[in-house]
Amino acid sequence: MSIAHHYRPLDCERVSGFQRIWPLARQEMLGLFRTRWGVALYLVCLFPALGRLVMLLIMFGVVQIGPRSLQNRMASNMPASMDELNPARAAFYFESVLSTMPGMIFFLLLTSVVVSRCVARDRATNALELYWTRGISPWGYVFGKWLGGFLLAASMTVGMPLLLWISACFLAEDWTLMTDTIGQFSIGLLGIAFMTAIWTAIGTLISAIASSANLAMVAWSMLIVGSSAAGFVVSRVLDEDSLRSCLSFWEAGRVVVRSMADLPQRDVSVSGAFLMLGSLFGGLLLLVRRRMRVVEALR
Repeated sequence: MSIAHHYRPLDCERVSGFQRIWPLARQEMLGLFRTRWGVALYLVCLFPALGRLVMLLIMFGVVQIGPRSLQNRMASNMPASMDELNPARAAFYFESVLSTMPGMIFFLLLTSVVVSRCVARDRATNALELYWTRGISPWGYVFGKWLGGFLLAASMTVGMPLLLWISACFLAEDWTLMTDTIGQFSIGLLGIAFMTAIWTAIGTLISAIASSANLAMVAWSMLIVGSSAAGFVVSRVLDEDSLRSCLSFWEAGRVVVRSMADLPQRDVSVSGAFLMLGSLFGGLLLLVRRRMRVVEALR
């Protein structure tokens, strides 16, 4: 006796390369929030921006706490040297991200867990072979990993300054603050987004080169902290402050952003900062070309 079998028709649709890469990027972006420790880490990294938000509330008189010198600060004229503490200046909204402390420390804390370990962690668990079966090329895989890490880091470096600026615009008595700062703030926000992309790209390339996730995390930490310390020491010894922007990975990015947004800075080398970041990115890219071959992944 024969039994008729009924099968559902299967329609095969061509999927674009980005549609195959996006699930990988989304997984990388949201992976931190799968555990309570990951959520706690992310919230801790937002502390500097939240502190600035509280400062805004005090300055605009919404919250009547803190020192009286901060209350109704907007009513007084602050000198140009204090733009980083003046909500009427665009520099105020970027300081929590660009400063060495706390900006660099919390950026390092977030990216050392996510960005610097992304590729090396998959190699250690033999997950690369699985990704190749999804029709993702090696460079597509690296791009997906970078995109996920970039979106997560940008939610802190780009999203929080934007939130602070919007909050200040609505807390102000009129729209003067918005009209006076929107141009410089928009350029600065694009500059931070660009530099976050460069920073996370370099971290992803380091992860692609490293033989283990822990080694990648150590190398990434040494690049950010070690180069900052080296730049500070060399600039002090040679009495040339502009060397910091040429030797320090973090300081170079800070100089580029402030230069793009026309924020005040002195004793810096913008060309040296671009050269430092460009040469580092180019050198890592050449090393990754050899490391990220499909032949190696299938060994």
